[in-house]
Amino acid sequence: MSVLPERRLSESESCSSLNGCAVCGGKFGLIRYYSWRTALCSKKCVDRFRTRSERDRQWLFRAQVA
Repeated sequence: MSVLPERRLSESESCSSLNGCAVCGGKFGLIRYYSWRTALCSKKCVDRFRTRSERDRQWLFRAQVA
């Protein structure tokens, strides 16, 4: 049994809009939602993405103050 070396993804293969939703990795349906140029599969993922980015902004602000 041989082990294949791990292959690096090219820039086009790592693009989330080509592979699936940026949050859950799911396939896109008839409607594709966008938030900050990020392709998302549902309104639930849009809410998750916005919550995550808001948490990141709050953490960054706390890090700058400290």
